[in-house]
Amino acid sequence: MIECLVLPGVPGLWARALDECGGPRGCGGAAEEFLRSVCRDPSLCGSTGGRAGGAGRYAWVEKIIERGVPDGRSRLILYVISRYLVNVKGLPPEEAEAVVDSFLDASCRNHGNCRKVYKSWVRNVLRHVARGGWRPWSLERLQREDPQLYQVVESVIKG
Repeated sequence: MIECLVLPGVPGLWARALDECGGPRGCGGAAEEFLRSVCRDPSLCGSTGGRAGGAGRYAWVEKIIERGVPDGRSRLILYVISRYLVNVKGLPPEEAEAVVDSFLDASCRNHGNCRKVYKSWVRNVLRHVARGGWRPWSLERLQREDPQLYQVVESVIKG
């Protein structure tokens, strides 16, 4: 048997979320409403798609998105940016795609890296990242797994 924390008004929301999760729509809004109801301070809870404090840990990603990069755009989208936007910030696919587009524009504008990245590939990555729930690579993991890309990121962050 699962025991739950009982808060005023929460049992009804909990029951509704459980009922809807078994229905054809999936959990959708009921689960989000339930999570909002049990979080007393939304600034501590983060988005429903992420964990508390995740955005601060990945502040460097915001700089990369804003400034773009001279090389490694696709790898950054795949391992860092898409995962950050979807699973840390909790953005819906359309908003996440718009942010990826702004990253690509910044890479072109600031670094001359204007080669085509297909929107269908970006959408596919965002869809799979959302389904998998994967967290973005940290700077430490980036340094360990892809030292060349880490050097690119480090130069952009410091520059």
